[in-house]
Amino acid sequence: MRIDEAVVHDLSHELGNYFHKLYYWTDYIRSGANDLGPDSSPAQALDETMHRLQAFLNLALEYFQPVTLNSVRLPVSDVARAFESLLRGENPEATIETSCAGEIADATLLVDTQRLSTGLRIIARLLGGGTDTTLHARFGTARAGGGEALEVVLSASGGAADAAARRAQRVVEWAVAARMLEIHGGKLVTSEELPGSASCVLTLPLAI
Repeated sequence: MRIDEAVVHDLSHELGNYFHKLYYWTDYIRSGANDLGPDSSPAQALDETMHRLQAFLNLALEYFQPVTLNSVRLPVSDVARAFESLLRGENPEATIETSCAGEIADATLLVDTQRLSTGLRIIARLLGGGTDTTLHARFGTARAGGGEALEVVLSASGGAADAAARRAQRVVEWAVAARMLEIHGGKLVTSEELPGSASCVLTLPLAI
């Protein structure tokens, strides 16, 4: 299993940020200070930080999990519908546009539904935004690894999330999403050069 040192570095950096916040709120509570206003409290802030840390650790551990797949055969049309549902679920205020027609819709994939869903949900969240965002997903075919593959071109336009925000955590999240595709023999290529604009292309080998 390939481990990217840059991802490990960003993971370590983000863990350091979380522990810094935990120490800060612990010291804040010990000091007896309570100047956060009536709608918040240091105990609540500490609790929220701990829950975010737990969620981040659960996500990061996916990057190091041994590869054991429980694969089933699914038509691309089912995967497309599931991904559209994830896009809408993670971005309820955004406009979702998908295209999956022709022969690719009837083609099949061998996928571990839990692992693939994890990767696609992360992608849906990272590309997402608010009411001014439009998410596009186009399903087609491509040549990859000497065979036919499903190619999904995804883009976000309008009010997409700022790619500079919490960069270290986003790097880890993109890496986990890429891992979920790599263990299926696929690939994820991302682009987040400009705030308000993000895109990625993912491929998955078609089942023979």
